[in-house]
Amino acid sequence: MIKEILSLVNLSHILNFINPFLTQQHFEYIKASINKFLLCRDIKAGFIKYTCTECGHFHTIPITCKSRLCPSCGFKYSATWTQKMINDILNIPHRHILFTIPEELRPFFSYDRTLLSKLAKAVNEVMKYQFHNIHKKIARKFKVPKSSPNYFTNSDIVHYGLITVIHTFGRDLKWNPHIHALVSLGGFTKNFTFKKLDYFHVPSIAGQWKYLVLNIVQNGNYPNLKIKNLAQKAVSKLYKEDKRLFFNVGSGDVNSPKGIVKYLGRYLARAPIAEYKITYYDNEKVTFFFNDLADDKKKKYVTMDIDKFVQQILIHLPPKNFKMINRFGFYGRNITAKLKNIVKKYKKSFSKSEYSFYVKQSIDTFGVHPFMCPYCKIMMDIQEIYVSSDWYGRTIHKVYF
Repeated sequence: MIKEILSLVNLSHILNFINPFLTQQHFEYIKASINKFLLCRDIKAGFIKYTCTECGHFHTIPITCKSRLCPSCGFKYSATWTQKMINDILNIPHRHILFTIPEELRPFFSYDRTLLSKLAKAVNEVMKYQFHNIHKKIARKFKVPKSSPNYFTNSDIVHYGLITVIHTFGRDLKWNPHIHALVSLGGFTKNFTFKKLDYFHVPSIAGQWKYLVLNIVQNGNYPNLKIKNLAQKAVSKLYKEDKRLFFNVGSGDVNSPKGIVKYLGRYLARAPIAEYKITYYDNEKVTFFFNDLADDKKKKYVTMDIDKFVQQILIHLPPKNFKMINRFGFYGRNITAKLKNIVKKYKKSFSKSEYSFYVKQSIDTFGVHPFMCPYCKIMMDIQEIYVSSDWYGRTIHKVYF
């Protein structure tokens, strides 16, 4: 459906409109993403042909784009990532927290997109303040250096788990940068014993988040002095106001690894809008619906010019290699061998599926293994690969037998 909508607009005109908000590298990446998305699953543009060496039966699979613009590829990416992640999650309660940005500060994250990556680190700093009991350390009469073995007490949770996902779009497709965070409700002390976190101190989370976000915006690298001055004014205004930057602590704990994965899958890299939410489109207008969280999840319909709709979709495509998902604490990649061994004891063992997401989906949906000959019951081999020049500027064509 989104492909059809893109075919109805003047893409050159729309790209020229959004170009001032992007770096040249980001702009070129968006153009390439559009091109790949339009070619996605087009058998004439590229395919891999699997053939049975016994009977000659073959199955031709079109090449996919793997673009964040593509709802289908986005869904596959999300499902595949969560499938891999399930064995990494600890079997302890977690909490989903939504960290948001006030409306007056949101535009500055579009002028300097590098600020987005700083938000994930800011969330980690906020949670570190909670788990490490920083407020108690500040109040110490006799300061203890961080290098000292006595810096952490037995009541501190030194090692916690945090996964963050950066989103730039709201349900209405407007520019709305925010962070979905999944936080462990507990962790390990300096002696590597597990300690449950009884509660989050909401005022200190809000205060820390406000301070860090304002600092990020204040130090942005903006395209001109006018925008920099606007940022300074917005920051100064919010500093003076006794206004807590909104954030939301989820109402319920996520108590099982599978429940956690379900949460993760919901907020991972995906297209800004699911196609089923688009209810109507023609050469001029697009209508879609969303469930308004601010109004008891009531279904709201939005109709906008087709050009504006496409602009809203494209502006949310992140730069190439932008890290939308970040892991901290014992979910980080670089943890000590000792912590890794301790963490293993708190993981629930799941049997790994023998099939990839694509194969499992094919079997569940059609009752067919895409790479197995239905007659000989043996795995088929790659016979031919074809990629048209539309993908990478040159044609790739290989025949193996």
